[in-house]
Amino acid sequence: MIKERKPSKSRAPGKGHKQIPGVAKESQPIARTRTGNVEFTPAKTHDMVRSLFDPTLKKSFLECWISLAILSNVVLCYFMATKFGASFTKKFFLWQYVFWRLCYNVGIGVVLHFQSNYETLTNFAKMRSLFSKKNQQWLARFCRFEIESKMPNTYCLEEYPEEFNVWLLFRQFVDLILMQDFTTYILFVVLSIPKTVLSSHTVSFALGVIMILFNVWVKVDAHRVVKDYAWYWGDFFFFQDSKLVFDGVFNVSPHPMYSIGYMGYYGLSLISGDYKVLLVSIGGHLLQFLFLKYCENPHIEKIYGSDAVENDNAHIDELLVKENPNYSKPLITKGLWFTNVDKLRLTDYFTILTVASIVLFTFFLKPSTKALFWATLVAKITTSLFISLVLHKQSTSKWFTRLFLKNGYTQVHSFYQWQFLYNYCLTVSYTLLILQTWSQFRHLESRNYTQIIFGFLLCWLQKWCDDEILTAISEFGWFYGDFFLTNYISSRKLNSRGIYRYLSNPERFLGVAGCWGAVLITHFSPYNLILAALWTAANIALVKLVEEPHVSKVYGTSERKSGVSKTLMGFKPIRRFSEIMDKMELRLVRHLTSNDSPFEEEAPTSEEAQWNEVVQLALQSVTANLAPNCEFKLGDGKCDTFIIPGPVEAHWKLPSKLYNNDDWIGLYKVFETGEDRQRTRVSSNGRWTGTNEAAFPYSGRPKKSIVKFQRTGDFVNGTVKFDHSLMFYEEGVYELRYHSGNTHKVLMISQPFRLSLPIVKAESAEELSEGLHQFLAEVHALDGNSFNPNSNRYLGDRFLKGLIKKASGVDLSVKYLRRINYDVSIIGKRVQEIKAVLENLE
Repeated sequence: MIKERKPSKSRAPGKGHKQIPGVAKESQPIARTRTGNVEFTPAKTHDMVRSLFDPTLKKSFLECWISLAILSNVVLCYFMATKFGASFTKKFFLWQYVFWRLCYNVGIGVVLHFQSNYETLTNFAKMRSLFSKKNQQWLARFCRFEIESKMPNTYCLEEYPEEFNVWLLFRQFVDLILMQDFTTYILFVVLSIPKTVLSSHTVSFALGVIMILFNVWVKVDAHRVVKDYAWYWGDFFFFQDSKLVFDGVFNVSPHPMYSIGYMGYYGLSLISGDYKVLLVSIGGHLLQFLFLKYCENPHIEKIYGSDAVENDNAHIDELLVKENPNYSKPLITKGLWFTNVDKLRLTDYFTILTVASIVLFTFFLKPSTKALFWATLVAKITTSLFISLVLHKQSTSKWFTRLFLKNGYTQVHSFYQWQFLYNYCLTVSYTLLILQTWSQFRHLESRNYTQIIFGFLLCWLQKWCDDEILTAISEFGWFYGDFFLTNYISSRKLNSRGIYRYLSNPERFLGVAGCWGAVLITHFSPYNLILAALWTAANIALVKLVEEPHVSKVYGTSERKSGVSKTLMGFKPIRRFSEIMDKMELRLVRHLTSNDSPFEEEAPTSEEAQWNEVVQLALQSVTANLAPNCEFKLGDGKCDTFIIPGPVEAHWKLPSKLYNNDDWIGLYKVFETGEDRQRTRVSSNGRWTGTNEAAFPYSGRPKKSIVKFQRTGDFVNGTVKFDHSLMFYEEGVYELRYHSGNTHKVLMISQPFRLSLPIVKAESAEELSEGLHQFLAEVHALDGNSFNPNSNRYLGDRFLKGLIKKASGVDLSVKYLRRINYDVSIIGKRVQEIKAVLENLE
C-alpha cells in the first residue's frame, strides 16, 4: 500500500493562490490542491489499525461495518468448516480472497488511474456539492455523516477543500477492501495448515515465523517513514509540502511495501507446507506488482518525474559504438535466451553452438548425474580461475590490454574479445549447472512441490538481480569495463543508482540465489550443495580479492554505503560485530593479495651488487697469468661495459714459443662456459676471429676483425675487434677466450664485461624512429626504412623487440613487427599510440 515516494517538491502557490482558513500549526505540513493551488493544513489522521481497533478513537459508520465484516468472516469460517468441511470452506475463502484481491489491484487501480489523470472523484464531489450543508440529498448527507462521525468535533467540513474530504472517504473504502483481502487470505491459509505442522515442519515453521516478523517490521517501519499521506495514496488527491525522509525499510529494498512487504505471504506458505498456498501467494504478489507498474509508477513519474538519471556507463556504451565502426553491442546470455545477437559475428554462433552441443550431448548420450556433476565442477573452477586471473592481471599490470596492443590491435578490440570470453565462460558453466540440476531432479524418488516452487523463486530472484545490475551499470559495467577502458570513465564516482542504492555488491549473494534454488529443486542433493557452495565462494573471492582492490584504485578509497548496510548499522550489536568481521576480512585480503617476500629479513640484492659479485667470481678464475709476460685486456683495460653493437677491442700478447698461427679468440657468455677455465666446452656459434690475417683463409672470417698483428723479438702481440658482425645482440655478462692452435684449449681469458642495449630516445614517434634508423644503419641491417632480419645472422627480430621495449617501455610482438615489415616509422607511431593508451589507463 505504500509507494516509494520522492520527497515532495515545494510547489509555490501562484500569485492568486487562496488559503483556506483552518487550524494552522507550524509543526503540521502544508498541503495544496492539485488544481487551483489552494493551500490548507491537513487535519490529523491515524493509521488503519488504530482507526479500526483503537477504542479511544471515534468510529465512523463504515469503520464499524468493516470491523463487523472481519468478525463475521471468522465466525462464518468456523461455521462452514464444521458444517461443510475444511476442504469446501478453504475453496470458499480462496474465491473470496481472489474477489477482494481483484477489488484491490483492479478496482482501486482503476479508481486511482482516473483520479490521477482526470481527478474524477474530486470533480464528482464538486459537481454534486457532496460536502455542502445546503445539499440534503441522501448521498451528500451520508458522506458528511461518515466524515463527521470519524473526525474530531472541531473538524469543520466546509473549511477543507473537496480534495481532502474525498480522500478521507476514499480511505474508508480502502480499509474495507484491504481488511477483507487480508482476512480472507489468512483464513484460507489457516484452513491449509496441517495439524502436525510443529512436529513435522520445525525448520519451515521457524523460517516462516521469522519471515512474518520481518514482514511486520517492514509495514510498521514503512508507515513510520511515509505516514498516512503516502499510505493512502494522498498525492493522487492533493500535494503535501512535507519533507519525507526515506530511511529504514526504504533503504533496504525498492518499493518495500510491494516487494519485501509481502514476505509474510511466503512465510505463511512455508508454515502451511502446501504448494497451493504458495501458488496463491505468488499470484497475489504478482497482481500487486502489476498494480505498481500500471497504476502507481505512471503517477509517480508524472508528478515527481522519472527516477532515470543519465547513466555514465550507458553513455560509454554509445560512445564505443559511435567511435569504433567495428564494435557492436556484446552478446549477453540472459537466463535461457541471448540478447544482442549479431548475425555477422562468428563468436555469437560459436557460443550458441557450444550450448546446443552440450544440450544435445546430454539428452542423446545421457551421461550419469555424477559425470555431469564433475563436468560442471571442473567447468566452474576453470572458468572462475580464468576470469579472476585475467581481471587481476589486468588490474595490476594491464596485461590483457598489453597483450593485444603489442600484437597490433586496439584497446577497444581487447575489450571486445574479453566480452566474448567472459560471456562464454558464464554461459558454459551455467548451461552445465542447469543440465546437472535437471538430471538430478529427474532421478528424485519423491518431490516436494513447495520446495521446488521456492527453488524456482530463487532462480527468478537471481535473474531479476542480474537484470537490475545490467540496468544500473549497463554493458560497460557488466563486462568490467573499468578494468579495460579506464580512460573512458569521465566521473570517478561509484554508481549508487538502481539496485546499488540498496546493496553495494548485489552479485555477491543475490547473484548466486539461483544456485541455491537448484539445491531446493533437487531436494538438497549433495552434488548441488557442493556446486552452490563453489559458486558462492567464487563470487565472494572475485569481489573481495579482485573487484574491491581495483575499485579502490580507480574510484578512490571512499566506500559506497548501501541502504541495507546503513539500516543494519543502525543496530549497535550488528555494527560492533560488523567492525570485528571487517578487521578480520581486511587482514585476510591483505595477506592473500600481498606481493611482499615472506623472508623480510633478507634485504634485496641490487643489480649493481649482483654485477660486482659476478665480476669478482670470474676474475678469480681468469688464467691470464700463465706466464709473467702474457697479456689479454679489453680496450684500455678500464672499461667493463660496452654498448651493443660495440665494437669490443681486445689486446693480446704472449711469448713466441706459445703462439701458433691458428690461434683464435672467441666470444662467450660467462654463465655458459662454466667453471672449466682450461678448455672451452661450448660452441662460439661463429663469434670468433683469428689472430692474424693469414690464418683460416677459407673460413670466411671478416679480415677487418684483425686490427693489428706483429712479432717483436720473443713476443707476439695484436689487437682484434668484435664488431656488429661478430657481436651478441643480447644483454648479459661475457668474456673473450684465447685458444691455442685450432683447438679449444684455453691460454687466456679476458676480464668479464657487460654488453648493454643502446640508449634510444623515445619521447616522440619521430625520435624513436630516428633512433632505430640510426642503430640499424650502424649494424648494416637497414633496408630502406625497414629492418632487414637477413642482413645479420646474429641480429634477429627479437633483439629489435627488446630494444623497442627498453627504449619506450612498450612491448610489441614479433608477429606484429613482421606484419608491418619492420618499418621503423610505423613502429614509432604505434609505440606512441600504445603509450598514450596505457597512460590513460593509469
